[in-house]
Amino acid sequence: MPAVPSEQVVAPTRDDPFVAASSPVVGGPLGRHARAHPVWSALRVVLVLVTVTGALWLVRTAPCSEGAWFGSDPFSDLCYSDLPLRYVDEGHAERTVPYTDTQGRYPETAATPPVAAAAWSVSVITHALSGWPDVESRADLPVSDLLVAPSLQTEATTYYFVSVLLLFACAVATTALIARGSGRRPWDAAGFAAAPALLLAGTIGWDLLAVLLAVASWWAWHVRRPVAAGLLAGAAVATAVWPLAVVVAMVLVGTRRGHGRDAGLSVLAACVAWCALQAPALRLGASGWWETVNPRLGEPAGYGSLWGLAADGGSAVDPTLLAEVAAVAVGVVVVAAAFVTWRAPSPRVAQLVVLLLVGWLVVWPVYSPQQVLWLLPFAVLARPRWRDLLIWQAGEVLYFLAIWAHLAGATTDSGAVDKAYGWAVVLRIAAELYLAAVVLRDLADPRSDPVLAPADSRVASRDVRRVVGTPPGV
Repeated sequence: MPAVPSEQVVAPTRDDPFVAASSPVVGGPLGRHARAHPVWSALRVVLVLVTVTGALWLVRTAPCSEGAWFGSDPFSDLCYSDLPLRYVDEGHAERTVPYTDTQGRYPETAATPPVAAAAWSVSVITHALSGWPDVESRADLPVSDLLVAPSLQTEATTYYFVSVLLLFACAVATTALIARGSGRRPWDAAGFAAAPALLLAGTIGWDLLAVLLAVASWWAWHVRRPVAAGLLAGAAVATAVWPLAVVVAMVLVGTRRGHGRDAGLSVLAACVAWCALQAPALRLGASGWWETVNPRLGEPAGYGSLWGLAADGGSAVDPTLLAEVAAVAVGVVVVAAAFVTWRAPSPRVAQLVVLLLVGWLVVWPVYSPQQVLWLLPFAVLARPRWRDLLIWQAGEVLYFLAIWAHLAGATTDSGAVDKAYGWAVVLRIAAELYLAAVVLRDLADPRSDPVLAPADSRVASRDVRRVVGTPPGV
């Protein structure tokens, strides 16, 4: 997609009342006769913002990288990450090829093929940076000894930092795709690049890899490349199950707008890409292949979900029944999304993805802190208004603080239900339902959709004058 001329770019301080009201801190709203900066385009600024967020990842996780990951309490410093803790547990310390039989030394990996390939590649780089340690000698030691070995903890920290570089590349590419795919609204990408959710959850696991592929699929669909959109969507679904929401949204919107052929091509291409990426797992470890694509159905209710909260209160649901209820609920959400799409005057893919993901996350048995990343880019694309994004993310930040305090035992009385954690779960879900509600309003009335409604800079200017007393004419 070619770059939009600078004079056509929507200025946030003239379009978003919240940004306009906050703009006096940096000199007020953009003037009517202002010219574009010769160097600092919107794309470059948002890339700087995501770079700052990436740098803050390292600052935020500094206490853990200095040893807290391997202590008795990795939660109190709010810098927990799965990545370094899996370095030994998944055989990366011995450069074990994913899905191969280790004769029971390591459990069968549940990582999807793209994630397993990325993790194994990072382990090879880690060993190269560590001087190619002798992995043959490690095979003679119990895994429990490897877990506490100081040299391996140092390697695990290196593994984390190399992984963060890859995740940072994913965040940068995702930001660029949002900026370029947003047409005359490239500044909307700042909602992703500077998001509190990205700062707090970006390095917990490999979620940003699937996020990048899902957003790339959206971008390809947006520029009318259905086959590329399908291939990228298939790769995204092979990386994590949740990007099925993108495939469903493309089918619903494509059918609604009379582009059924494009939707069919995308689905076919997605199936081809997904099957191709499953081949390595099937070839190397067919016995455990299902665990790489099973979206954790059949397991007991876990953290973050309403089901888990009910279990904490003594109302646990049988895992088999829970799986059946969750599967039916997911189907109901899809049917409801199809109904909304059919009734909406101008539905957009990003809006449907948000509704599908919110619905699925609310009914799913597990709702981990990092799953906020699934919603983040599509929330920015669906509802590019800072007030609504921050209201939603306030619930996510509250839950982020509460889950680590809960796991550290800081808010749990002996033998009692953690009320602070329970309220955080409820408020988080309420915040997401709020986000879904404003997206539903935009679908019903496109005039309230910032992406479809014509930008009226005079409205924003009047709002900011009323709020902060900006002199007329600015």
